[in-house]
Amino acid sequence: MNCLRGYNLDNNENNEIKLVTKKKIGENQLNNSLNLENSGKVKITKILTINAKPIIEKIDTSNAEVKVSGFVEYDLLVVLENNEINSITEKSPYSLSFESKEITDNSIVDVNANAVEVNNVSDQTLSFNSVINFQFYLITFVPTIKCPEEMEGVLVKTKEVSFSSLTNNVNYNFQISFDEVKDSRFNKILYTSSEASIRNIVPSNEYFTVNGEVYTTIVFQNEDGLIKSVVKENEFSEEVEVNGTNKDSSIYLNVLTKEIEVVENLENKTFSFTVPLELKGQIFNRKTCKTILDAYSINNEVQLTTSSFEDQSFSSTKQINGSISTTANIDENLSPIDKVLAVIPNNLYVLNQIIKNGNLLLEGIVNLNIIYYSLDEEGSEILNSFDIDVPFSLNFNIDELKENDNVINNLIIRDVNIKNKLGKELEIFIDFKNNYSIITNSTNAVVSEIKLGEEKEKENYALEVYLAQNEESLWDIAKKLNITVEDLVNQNEELSMPIQNGEKIVAYKQNNVDFE
Repeated sequence: MNCLRGYNLDNNENNEIKLVTKKKIGENQLNNSLNLENSGKVKITKILTINAKPIIEKIDTSNAEVKVSGFVEYDLLVVLENNEINSITEKSPYSLSFESKEITDNSIVDVNANAVEVNNVSDQTLSFNSVINFQFYLITFVPTIKCPEEMEGVLVKTKEVSFSSLTNNVNYNFQISFDEVKDSRFNKILYTSSEASIRNIVPSNEYFTVNGEVYTTIVFQNEDGLIKSVVKENEFSEEVEVNGTNKDSSIYLNVLTKEIEVVENLENKTFSFTVPLELKGQIFNRKTCKTILDAYSINNEVQLTTSSFEDQSFSSTKQINGSISTTANIDENLSPIDKVLAVIPNNLYVLNQIIKNGNLLLEGIVNLNIIYYSLDEEGSEILNSFDIDVPFSLNFNIDELKENDNVINNLIIRDVNIKNKLGKELEIFIDFKNNYSIITNSTNAVVSEIKLGEEKEKENYALEVYLAQNEESLWDIAKKLNITVEDLVNQNEELSMPIQNGEKIVAYKQNNVDFE
């Protein structure tokens, strides 16, 4: 078992409600550029594909501002002047600021980043520009609500109130490895990219187990120089020890992949792939507090101060599958496709989210890079590539989903298949996985302060008859009649439960009558 040491944030006292909420506070986009120097002995003559992956290294929060810094990793597949095909990885640093009045020095801010698009600015100077979208989630500690203790002479209605408490943060690194046999088919690795997906999270006492898959796209050459691509799926199961976790914990996680290491082993004729993974997120536990919902006194006036609060219940990350099929025409300026060689998923961007009747609708765009052969006038194969934006609309049925819930989504492309029709039209099939977490919102109200006031005036009658109203409880009626619930029940032995509208209720108050 691997151990993640952290500090326990969960220090709630029994008579306190210490709330934590998580919500999206905004988005911001950043333009990042990359300039490659084409000054080596062998120059780059063609860019086949380029992928941008933003890596977050540091998040700093101060009053009303969060600063994010890191680098964008650019993975390129290029054709050199000597017709050799190579991969290039370059990194370009970035820094970004986001302002919000809700951010304080003690705020915890979650940031998700993904590339929206990558543009080739100039073939002559090998300049590229990427648009990176950042989503900001604020984890806020709501001011503590203290539950008052019971007072002598005051009748109280109590209830155990449940609320979410942030127990710990997760920032954990591990890796997976797998091998592929080097043979005439799988001869040279040209390019790799990967995405990870969480299938489920199983919490336990002081640790949790996260299960998922890593999808690695590998572009390779066989001995004849033919380019192909394949997606390798590898499962992972990792146990992570974290203070404060229990079997009922809700765990929200993102899993990120980093630069893949590929090593050719000449002795056993294999390629070894190592994919670094990083888990980031939070652990939430449900806490309870015995709270006072209402209070009154037989003899004195009572002044109550009520506090209301928004509570959020966090579901652990779950996984659901979806797929789309569509057709697309390639640009008329491109050479007709003779043979599709490789398909590389680049960027995926969700534009719209709709929740209705237990269904989650996600609309967006996925960018695919397609490497192919076209035939020239002499029948020779020419290597080409192009990018295509594929709009998608995915509908996921989630029974427990309500319209006022918030959903945090992480879409992953599992597989892409392309069928070439007549050289200018493509049939596209894309399988998705969605790692989602649901945030359920509810409103509660509790008594936060009780003050005992002046004595009540004595009532000059021996009994009082009351006609019950719809949905009134024994507590409601006893409070109106200024007697205890116990006396109310004893004095009305034939009282039906539940109490019916218009039912006659008698309260005897002989002790309150003044005969002078």
